[in-house]
Amino acid sequence: MRKIGVVLTEADDWTATAILKNIRDKGAEAVALNLAQIGVSITNAGLYWLNETEDINGMDGVIVRDVGISNLLDLISVKFDLIRIFEIERHTTVMNSSVAIQNAANKFLSFVLFQRAHLPLPPTVVTADLEVAKRAIEDFGSVLVKPIFGSQGKGIIKLEGYEYAPKVAALLKDRGVLYLQQFVHNPGRDIRVFVVGETALGAIYRVTPPGSFRSNLSQGGSPRKCKLTEELCELAIRATKAVGADFAGVDLIESADGLYLLEINATPSARGIKLACGIDVTEKIVDLLFTRLKR
Repeated sequence: MRKIGVVLTEADDWTATAILKNIRDKGAEAVALNLAQIGVSITNAGLYWLNETEDINGMDGVIVRDVGISNLLDLISVKFDLIRIFEIERHTTVMNSSVAIQNAANKFLSFVLFQRAHLPLPPTVVTADLEVAKRAIEDFGSVLVKPIFGSQGKGIIKLEGYEYAPKVAALLKDRGVLYLQQFVHNPGRDIRVFVVGETALGAIYRVTPPGSFRSNLSQGGSPRKCKLTEELCELAIRATKAVGADFAGVDLIESADGLYLLEINATPSARGIKLACGIDVTEKIVDLLFTRLKR
């Protein structure tokens, strides 16, 4: 029997639960892995896993649902190191890889990769210089200040015009560096396209709740079915390839000038597209892993 690990942070997470179920439906053993609860013993004799609840040795494959965002640098570093140990030390097939997740999670690096892939991006400035930040806000007019590492729309601040520039000094002092992106005027929604392998499976609108500029479902946004066009497919697949991911949720936004790519999530929730479109993305992710294991 194959043994497949699922990296998660919350045992009752909808997506993690669905992935575990789809693994078991294929007749394999599914093991929930919370990396914050795993220990490793390193001796001259070798490297050994220490875990009180599960035997995590001998994994055939690992699907990373979520590693969690933490302000504790040592913790998040160890989590990614543990995934790397699966990949290198244990020669385990891991989806998504630690490199792909880090590429996607880092908004600065991902935008560099997107630019190299010639994808359409809203004007963006990354700086640790206060005067550069003020000029960017003046030039952009409406600007979003985003954490370089963040998820679920947390920590995003919208500033309007130069009169708000004094706030930037406090933000720069708090964050050390600023990621400033011109606000894209839109129909009150963005689009998330789900990609597995080299196929775009479906798309949803994430409709912004009244009084907000954030459309994240965790921030009150609501999922609606979106027609999957050829353009959406092409942009989403190119973005997924750019960061080296096996599966992803790709976020785009409509503007008067066409579509812009906002960001990519290499550990996406699959609940919204299941609710809006009836598509079980997690089944396709598990199918892709088992296809890889047969090679």
